[in-house]
Amino acid sequence: MNPESAAAPEIEPVPLRDGLVFGRTQGVALGHASVSRRHAVVTGACGRWVVEDAGSRSGSYLNGRLFQREDLVLGDILRIGPFAFRFDGLRLVATSGATGAAVSAWSLTKSAGGSKILDAVTLSVAPCEFVGVIGPSGAGKSTLLDALCGLRPADSGKVFVDGVDLYPHYESLREWLGYVPQDDIVPLELPVAEALYFSARLRLARDVPPVEIRRLVGKTLAQLGLEERARTCVGSLSGGQRKRVSVGAELLGRPRLLFLDEPTSGLDPSAEFRLMESLRELAAGGCTVICTTHVMENAHLMDRLAILNAGRLVFHGEPAAAREAFGVARLTEIYERIEMVPARPAESDSPPAPRLPPARHGSRRAAALPILLLRQWAILRADWKNLLLALGQPVVIGLMVAWVTHDPPLVLFFAMISTLWFGCGNAAQEIVRELPMFRRERLIGLGRHEYLLAKFLTLARITVVQSLLLYGVMRAAVGIGGSVGWQIAALAATAFASVGLGLAISAHSRTILQAVMLVPLVLIPQILFSGFTPPAGDMKSGPYLVSRAMPSAATQVVMDVSLFWDKKISGAMRVDFPTAFSNLNRDRSLRNGQVFRNSKPAVAGLSALAAWTFATYWLAWFGLRGKERG
Repeated sequence: MNPESAAAPEIEPVPLRDGLVFGRTQGVALGHASVSRRHAVVTGACGRWVVEDAGSRSGSYLNGRLFQREDLVLGDILRIGPFAFRFDGLRLVATSGATGAAVSAWSLTKSAGGSKILDAVTLSVAPCEFVGVIGPSGAGKSTLLDALCGLRPADSGKVFVDGVDLYPHYESLREWLGYVPQDDIVPLELPVAEALYFSARLRLARDVPPVEIRRLVGKTLAQLGLEERARTCVGSLSGGQRKRVSVGAELLGRPRLLFLDEPTSGLDPSAEFRLMESLRELAAGGCTVICTTHVMENAHLMDRLAILNAGRLVFHGEPAAAREAFGVARLTEIYERIEMVPARPAESDSPPAPRLPPARHGSRRAAALPILLLRQWAILRADWKNLLLALGQPVVIGLMVAWVTHDPPLVLFFAMISTLWFGCGNAAQEIVRELPMFRRERLIGLGRHEYLLAKFLTLARITVVQSLLLYGVMRAAVGIGGSVGWQIAALAATAFASVGLGLAISAHSRTILQAVMLVPLVLIPQILFSGFTPPAGDMKSGPYLVSRAMPSAATQVVMDVSLFWDKKISGAMRVDFPTAFSNLNRDRSLRNGQVFRNSKPAVAGLSALAAWTFATYWLAWFGLRGKERG
C-alpha cells in the first residue's frame, strides 16, 4: 500500500480539458521535487476522460495503485507526487489523497433496559483494513457497528475517523461513510443498473453529468461481478447477488469507510464466500471495511478480528493470533471458549486530541424530490402487470356495480368507498416495506418531507386516475346525473385523503402484515359512519358527531349536494334521493319549489377532506421520524 499523500488545499479545482498537463513546470504546475517536469496528461474523447503517466520518475497513482493509462471514473483519486486530486465528474479537486480511513473508538458504552450492551469498548482500525466484528448472538456486534458509523451513537465514549470526532461532526464526515444494513437498500422492482443509477443520483453532487454517473455504475457492477445482471430486476436475484447490489449502492459514493451489518446472513456457503472475497478486494483497493458476522468459516479473509462477548471486547488482532489466544485449532471453535477469555483492557486512559473536520468542497447534492418522483415512476412502470392491475381494477369494479344497481346515490357511494380503498391499499405498505432503504438514505441527507412528498404525490396521482376511471365507467353505464364538477372534486379530494390515511397506517405499522390488517379496520368505520346508511339525518346525536369526523361523511355530503345541484326541491326528491334529502334537510332548511344552489355543505365537505389530507400527512411524517433510526 502506498503511503498517504499530503493535502494540497492551496490548489484550486482543475477543470478538465483535452491535453491537460500536470508537471513541475508545465500545465498545472505542482512545485515539488518528486513531480517530473511533464508528469501526467489528461485527454478527452467521446465524453470520456483518460489520464496517462507521461514517463514520470516517481510514477502516477490512481486509487492508490501505480498505473500507465486509465479511464477516469467519478470519485477516482489521482496522486502525483505528494499532491492528490479527486475526480468529481467535471474537475479534479485537491484532496488529502487518502483512500481508506482510520477509525478509533475510545471507551464506547451503551445501555438498554438496565444492562450494558457495550461495556467500555476501545479499538483501532487502520486505513484499508478488512475487520470482522465477531461474537455470539447478543454480544453487541450490531450495537458496536451502529456506534462506530454514527447511526446510533454510544451513550458515552468517542469515535474518531482520521482523528476527527465523528459524533459532533457527522455532517462533515458522512460522505466518507458507507453503511449496508441486513436488509436490501435498493428498490427490488427496478433493474440492477437503474436501481444503482437512482442511488447514485441521490448521493452525488447535482452538477455531475449523467454520463459520468452511468460510467460509475458500470464500473461498480464490474467491480462486484454483476455486469451480466445489469438488466435483471433486483428482486429476481439470489440473496448473495442482492447483497452485492446493496454494497454497490454504497460504493457509488466512493466511501473511504464501509460498514456492513451481517452481510452474509441467509446466504449459502458459496454465496457467502464470494461476498466475503468481494469485501476483501474492496479493502485491497483502498476502502476500510468493517462488518459484523457470527460465521467464522471465512474469517481468514479478514486482516483483523474484533471479538465481543456480552458487550465486552475480548480480542482484537489477526485471525491467526485469535487461535492462539483462545487455544483452539480452528476459528469455528472460538465460541466454545469465549467465556474463558477476560475483557481486553483499554489501550489508553484518555481519548486522543481531535482534529478539525475536513472542509467541504464541490456542489451540493441534487434536489431529492425530483429524483424520488422519477424513481417512483420507474418502479411503477417496471412491473407492467401491477400497473395493468391497478388500472384494470376500477374498470372491473365499475362494471360490476353498474350491473348490480342503477341507483345513482348507491353508485356514488360505491365510487366513494372504492376510492378510499384504492388510496389506503396503494399506500399502506409503501413506507413499512422500504424502511431499511429510507433509513440508509436518511443518513446521506435525504429529508423526511422529500421522501414522504414523493410517495404522496405519486400515489395520489395513481389513486385519482383509478377513481376517475371508476367514475367514468359508472357514469357511462348508469347515467348518474347531478353535478359532474362536485362529484369529480369529491372523488379527487377523497383520493388525496385516502392516500394520506394509507401512508399514516404504513408509517405507524411495524410489519407489512400489520399494515394490511389495519386497512379494513380503518375502512369499515368509513362505511358505518358515512351518512349513507343509515343517513346522517336519521342518526342520533352521538353517532352523528362521530360521523362528522369521518372523511367518508365529508365526501358523502358533497355527493348529496351534487345530486340536488340546480334542481328544484319537490316531494319526489324525498322518494328518489331519500339519503341526500335526509342529510341536507337535517336542519329543516329545504323548501319545496326552491332551486338548490347551497354550496356551503359541499365546501365544508371538501375543506374537511383537505384537513384530513393535511393531518394524515403530518401523522405519517411523525411516524416516519420515529422509525428512521430503527
